[in-house]
Amino acid sequence: MGSDTYIDAAVERFRRAPGDLEAVLGLVRRLRSVGLVDDAFRLCRSVMKLHAGAYGFLIEFAGVLRLRSDAAGARRVLDRLTEMSPDRFEAWNCLGALELSEGDLAAAERALGRALELAPDNAEVLRNAGRCAAGRGDAALAASYFERALSRYGLDAAKNRSDAGTLIAMAEVQMSLNRYDKALECGKRAASAAPGDPASWSALRKAAVRLGDGEGYYRAVVALINDIRDDDLANSVNDLRWMGFEREAEELLGYTVKINKKSLLADALPFAESRAPELTEGALTYKIINKNIP
Repeated sequence: MGSDTYIDAAVERFRRAPGDLEAVLGLVRRLRSVGLVDDAFRLCRSVMKLHAGAYGFLIEFAGVLRLRSDAAGARRVLDRLTEMSPDRFEAWNCLGALELSEGDLAAAERALGRALELAPDNAEVLRNAGRCAAGRGDAALAASYFERALSRYGLDAAKNRSDAGTLIAMAEVQMSLNRYDKALECGKRAASAAPGDPASWSALRKAAVRLGDGEGYYRAVVALINDIRDDDLANSVNDLRWMGFEREAEELLGYTVKINKKSLLADALPFAESRAPELTEGALTYKIINKNIP
């Protein structure tokens, strides 16, 4: 999906159908979700003239710029949106989140205050307001915002049980409230809903490691092993080892050898040699055949 040919074909398709904004946004979100940020940026730039005045497109473009560590560029786009449509909350919320990530709590509070005025029951706005309050040291206010965010996320999850984004957000909020068991459950559900999304596994890993629940973590990974990205599998092996679940780490490595996960084998080979001799032969054979693996 990240090949030049694929993106070029998509751009050409959108040029032939310039009104298909939802198709553009859908592809940008897909590219972002799997980490292909440069491709998402290239796509946005290629169709900019067609959709430069579209609020939703510019919101997505700001998100892409932020992922590219271009905070100044993202801020310019969001400032333009707040001037263009001051009564829409989305840009204010994104601006607040950006300022939070940049450490400017005062600017974040101003932007999120406006977002709260416009959308007092929006889950993402409440979540960001909670993060801002926590950053200022107001734990009680932060907890209040987080609780309200959870109630809204819960309603969204009930409507669409396969919404991984909602479940990921719920897991993060539960972590903020130190409810790691509930965060773990949300993380597992998120990974099941979107096993190819790194954010799903990030939510699961954080909660599992915090709880030291290596066994539950291992079961969740094995259940979805054919759909997990290589680097997430590598992280899972390392997490299990860090928590002291050496046997589970070895077994997970065994599964990955069998299903031919290349990058994991390269990273985990020293572990295979020292901890799982029965796997070494297969791993070494793979290494010999694939000379490009160091």
